[in-house]
Amino acid sequence: MEATTGARPLLARPPAGRSLPVPASRLADWPRTTRLLPWALFGFVAMLWVIPFDSVVLPIGTPVDATLDRVFLVGLVAAWLIADTTLRRDRSVLHSPIHWAFAAFVLIALLSVVVHAEALVRVGGLDLAIKQLALLTSYGVFFALAASILRPSELPKMIRAMLALAAFTALAVIVEYRFGLNVFHDWIGPLFPGYARPEGIGTYDAIGRKLIYGPSVQPLAVAVMFSLVLPFAFAWLLKATERRERILYGAIVLLLIGGAVATQKKTSMVGPLVCIAVLCAYRPRAMLRLAPWAIVLVGVVHFFAPGALGAVVDQFSPGSVTKVNTTKDRVSDYSAVKPDLASHLLIGRGYGSYDQKQHRILDNEYLSLGIAVGLLGVIAYLAIFVTAFFCAHRVARCGDPERAPPGLAAAAAIVITLVAGAILDFLAFPQLPYLFAFIVAIAYVAGRDRLAQAGARA
Repeated sequence: MEATTGARPLLARPPAGRSLPVPASRLADWPRTTRLLPWALFGFVAMLWVIPFDSVVLPIGTPVDATLDRVFLVGLVAAWLIADTTLRRDRSVLHSPIHWAFAAFVLIALLSVVVHAEALVRVGGLDLAIKQLALLTSYGVFFALAASILRPSELPKMIRAMLALAAFTALAVIVEYRFGLNVFHDWIGPLFPGYARPEGIGTYDAIGRKLIYGPSVQPLAVAVMFSLVLPFAFAWLLKATERRERILYGAIVLLLIGGAVATQKKTSMVGPLVCIAVLCAYRPRAMLRLAPWAIVLVGVVHFFAPGALGAVVDQFSPGSVTKVNTTKDRVSDYSAVKPDLASHLLIGRGYGSYDQKQHRILDNEYLSLGIAVGLLGVIAYLAIFVTAFFCAHRVARCGDPERAPPGLAAAAAIVITLVAGAILDFLAFPQLPYLFAFIVAIAYVAGRDRLAQAGARA
């Protein structure tokens, strides 16, 4: 007789070697699922856009600063490990050229610190190097988690959710430009213990530009964030078939560009121009049909942020470019760091040990890495871009109407990141490498089945 408790039968133990069936609601795609991991991943992405997490150091005793992103990431790793034991995750998702490129860069960075540990102790730079190594490892771990958690069928909804977050942030940045209200640092940041408000919010820089911070600690960061997600808005605009969708994604494109221009940084124009150039290379006819939007763009941006577009364009004029202090300082510092580059050519002086606030602000990620991790480190860093781009390129050219748009957008975002590294210290703003890692994970997941099939044929 079947054992019962009241009217409900007890669950029988499954046969050896077999697991209990998983409820359909748990197997469903995000967001209609009870699976914790995709929700936790979305929460982390939402944190990048709406919480000034790099201004929050939680009062927790840890070897490194307990910033909100690290605490969140530890929880995400714990959830992944639990799910890995219960669902027996396919560990093949942890192996790809992109994964190996991330791992190689982290290992070279670690090696550079180990080799020069004694010298770093003497100059008091070891603590800074360890903190920066922990942050670099966080970026690699986040990529691996996102690549493992996401399903190809979940990409469209996850991307649309990211665009919604980016549009909200862009609108908030425009409000900050127009009315001086920073909802992130005025309202959201103070909700967390250990929050420290950045200096300079609402003030002006040396050339009269209003400092617009958004959820970051520097206007450059939020401007590049908008540039990185702009290709996804364009890709969804290009694939839209209904008028309502075209209006929606066209509005998001205008909003993202308007938010970037509101920061009044030259980077706010460089990123969108690179984005358009890459998309034109892939989809020239489709992009040509969007040409009339350029007229609308100028009017909308001027409405959103009066005077910002003219101020940014003026910075590119021949007479203004050479007069900006940041440009002159950058050029003079390039020749000054040649001895630093030559003294440790292969492995650098130690990742994270070169404090630009005490030495020179280079505004060039490749020069900074050349000093920190040497030629080997720069090659490993570039390998991440090469492997990620070719993965995204294959997906963009595959012709699949569902997977090609994410691949196309990811390819453009990767090129934008590559260019951005030449005009700013990309790894210095945690929002940017986290967002880049998520975008690379999107490219990897979009082409994961194709990579698996290619491996099976081999």
